[in-house]
Amino acid sequence: MAASEAAPAGATAWYEVHVERGVTMHAADGTPLVMDIYRPMQDGQPIAAGLPTLLERTPYDRAGSRLVLSAQYYARRGYAVVLQDVRGRYDSGGTFHHNLNVPDEGLDGRDTHAWIVGQPWSNGRIGTFGGSFTAANQQAAALRGAAGLQAQVLRDCGTNYYRRFFRWHGAFSLTGTLTFCTHQGENGREARANPAVRTALHEMYRNLGEWIDRMPIQAGESPLAQAPEYEAIFLKTMTEGDFTEYWKGPGVLIEGRWDEYPKDVAILMVSGWYGNHVAGSFDKFVELGKRLSKPIHLIVGPWIHGPGMGEETGAGDIECGPDALAQGPNLDTRVRWFDRWVRDVPNGVEQDAPLKLFVMGTGDGHKTEDGKLFHGGYWKTAWTWPLPETQFTTMYLQPAGGLETVPPAADAAPSTYDYDPANPCPSIGGYAHDKGLPSVVLVGGQDQRGRASFRACRGDTRPLAERDDVLVFQTEPLAADTEVTGPLDVRLFVSTSALDTDFAAKLIDVYPPSGDYPDGYALLLSEGILRMRYRDDRLVGEPVTPGEVYEIALDLQPTGNVFKRGHRIRLDVTSSSFPEFDANPNTGEPLGRHTHTVVAHQTVFHDAARPSRVMLPIIPGGR
Repeated sequence: MAASEAAPAGATAWYEVHVERGVTMHAADGTPLVMDIYRPMQDGQPIAAGLPTLLERTPYDRAGSRLVLSAQYYARRGYAVVLQDVRGRYDSGGTFHHNLNVPDEGLDGRDTHAWIVGQPWSNGRIGTFGGSFTAANQQAAALRGAAGLQAQVLRDCGTNYYRRFFRWHGAFSLTGTLTFCTHQGENGREARANPAVRTALHEMYRNLGEWIDRMPIQAGESPLAQAPEYEAIFLKTMTEGDFTEYWKGPGVLIEGRWDEYPKDVAILMVSGWYGNHVAGSFDKFVELGKRLSKPIHLIVGPWIHGPGMGEETGAGDIECGPDALAQGPNLDTRVRWFDRWVRDVPNGVEQDAPLKLFVMGTGDGHKTEDGKLFHGGYWKTAWTWPLPETQFTTMYLQPAGGLETVPPAADAAPSTYDYDPANPCPSIGGYAHDKGLPSVVLVGGQDQRGRASFRACRGDTRPLAERDDVLVFQTEPLAADTEVTGPLDVRLFVSTSALDTDFAAKLIDVYPPSGDYPDGYALLLSEGILRMRYRDDRLVGEPVTPGEVYEIALDLQPTGNVFKRGHRIRLDVTSSSFPEFDANPNTGEPLGRHTHTVVAHQTVFHDAARPSRVMLPIIPGGR
């Protein structure tokens, strides 16, 4: 330990760090997997035996600064740390398939665990960490029987990437997939070998809006063709709408495999209300919590998906203040988890409440110096999900645009609108997470109003509520603060003139007009979308019958928010959220291969026999 440095709270020592770079192991099929190994040092030499190990297997470059800093931190706390490039990325061999590898990432993870356990410096006990891709492949390795696994830290990864990520109940996650393929393709094998390929993919990423407007892109029609692995990922996920074997590998599906998960693994999860996988994180908390012999904990804050999750004080256009970091998942929090479950340090972490939730919405709504809405919030802890005090309250859509606990009348007329795929409703905020393209992707909490700078708005700066293809249902101004924390359930009775179409819903916190926001502020909290050919969780697409009435369920992500006195609770219903999701052409043609579009005439029923509704998890008394 350097004389000028003090040990952090709970640590017995800071170690100096030895790094061994470019170490190669071989997967079972002979593919070389390349890693860097960080070990603590004593007396100028790396510790040679008895080390617990922490592992991250990444497609994002094992030499990336964020990964290196975390590896150095853990090594200085007494762990061996292995950072490995996954198959097909950077220095590792093989073909990259975005967690859909054959052999899959779980098998490569299993082989890596076995290699670590066999090293002379290893004590055979392993913890894994990482987020997004590198959390999903932790789950895959666990399902494949990874040796030595004691604990995991999973940042925002899902349970079923067919229903909630690459596709969202049939709708294609267009910007999420296309930004990944173009941006990551820039450092794929072809781009690393040929600067012209890198330049072409970089330009495609920078001008992504132009390519989105050309959808559906076919094979060979874009610069992605110069990076075949990434073009294949994009085309396959765009066109593979049915629940085929493609979607069933352990890297993208653990739902329904709960009993296969190792029982003696302690899991710390991190997610955000605007993360891609907050619903999946709660699913794991409940389902694995029933089965594991060690704890499973979950921290959810006001964050978007990405490596900065837990390090930011808001999401998108909302600011929640420094309290948003108070119980966030920093490195000290994570090492405390590993100390307890990988090193058996009796630090009492298992006595902590397993749920730490940041409930948004208690701010005063002023505009900050950075030009953001101060939405505020506070942390609460809990032991079960949904929260035991939850009062699930049904609110019914009313024919005049109301949202009330009273069911609509028997003769209430339906609401109608036309959805034109050539002019889809733009996606203003939500679960998108790429901050690098603000003209194409708007992340997190946003005012549901058009922007001249946002390409999908096409110059229309009106509130989305004024569009002809958006139905608005809202309460009267609230007489008291109302906390809504928990899962959301939207049920609609609908019909369409098309063979296939989409229905989407958004939960919105409506701020009244103020000095900073004279027109008020319609804050997006949660959204969901359904492609009708996959209604009722169909595994194989089936056209709808035009004019027939269907009851559908829209899967909105859970939220935690206080709707303050004077605010309104609002549910918007429409048929697109573009380009976050692709615009359904309404033709019923094969997905990603349509030849034309048609206008769909949509009907939403809200009468006593067909009561469209939203069930809200209201927390009595709030804070």
